[in-house]
Amino acid sequence: MRERLTHNFGLKLLSLALAILVWIVVLSIEDPVYTREFSDISVTEVNGDQITEAGKAYSYVGGNTVSVKVKGKTSVVNRLSKDDLLAVADLSTLSITGAVMVDVSCPKYPSLEITPIGSSTALKVEIEDLVEKSLNVKVNTNGKVSEGYYIGQGVATPNMVTVSGPESVVNKINEASVNVSIGSGNTTDVTTNTTLKLLDQSGDEVSSSTLNISQTDISVTVPIYETKTVPVDFGVTGQVAHGYKMVSAAYEPKEVTVAGRKENLDKISQVTLKDYDISGKNSKVEDSISIVQNLAEQLPDGVVFTDKEATVALVVDIQQITETSFELPLSKISLKGSNTAYTYQKSGPGSSDKAVTLKVKGISSEINSLTTDNLTALIDVSNYGEGEYDLPLTVIFDDNLELAADAYVHVEISKTSDE
Repeated sequence: MRERLTHNFGLKLLSLALAILVWIVVLSIEDPVYTREFSDISVTEVNGDQITEAGKAYSYVGGNTVSVKVKGKTSVVNRLSKDDLLAVADLSTLSITGAVMVDVSCPKYPSLEITPIGSSTALKVEIEDLVEKSLNVKVNTNGKVSEGYYIGQGVATPNMVTVSGPESVVNKINEASVNVSIGSGNTTDVTTNTTLKLLDQSGDEVSSSTLNISQTDISVTVPIYETKTVPVDFGVTGQVAHGYKMVSAAYEPKEVTVAGRKENLDKISQVTLKDYDISGKNSKVEDSISIVQNLAEQLPDGVVFTDKEATVALVVDIQQITETSFELPLSKISLKGSNTAYTYQKSGPGSSDKAVTLKVKGISSEINSLTTDNLTALIDVSNYGEGEYDLPLTVIFDDNLELAADAYVHVEISKTSDE
């Protein structure tokens, strides 16, 4: 067997090679029939004006693309793309049930055999009232500019378009918009042309195949502004509730960024907000105030906020006023205007020689922490000579405390004895 297989082995290999070559030549000459499938072929409709002239509009239920099988010579079919196929729906043949057949052909190779896949070439058409809607063109920008610059509100030309078509489709349209890309290298205004998009409530694009749009090629100019940081001036006004006191008021941020042309930015030095009214308040106030909605003075023309939602966080500390009694040692009371020619003996009410009782009122947080280190007490003896006097006590507290009633100290003044 081995001898039979290896005998004249070279001739046998040559014969096999020749057989393969002959087969390839035969295939090339014969060019056998080959079938190929194409899907998502867009349909072009004709005679649709017969519907629109009657004040009606049409839309496709389930889409307006078809799928077919193409049969022909392998060399031809392999060169095809779906763009070579022409799908036409003649709306003048629309049936009473709303169906129309799609004729698919290949003008480039008319001899090809084309058959539908399933019922894809039978489209369902819905006839509706023709309605019209006018929409402002919204300009959306994406991207970022370099620090110190700001993307302004783009302007579209035209800034309004009219859309007409089937009522069910037109009613889906929530917005007409264009998108413009901005790069970090853009430091001057950007002007470009872009294509209009129609969006529904969810932000998905609405197919325009059955719509008539007044203009889809939109010219857009997007201004690129310089920025400037300016201080925010903000205060409070009004009287808090009786028996309460405003202790402090603080807000953040203290600065805000605005944008505009340089000549307009030079006109603004700060942003002033309306004073916040705390009239009748009897507790701590914490609030967030919109800067844009609470301007006391409008920005100069051509100047905008870089953050239109910017807010100021305000905290106003309001505390109840309370009263307490405080024992002040007489040793802590200073004498103002004393004279070395006299000696001074202090005593409190009721012949107390150690302390005087003060009635103090103020906010509870400071009353509770009141010590002799928080105050300065003195009596003025500069205009008094030898004798006994009940002199008014002057007490200087830290903020938010004061005497609730006058206090007096008994002072006995005697001449200094000579040695």
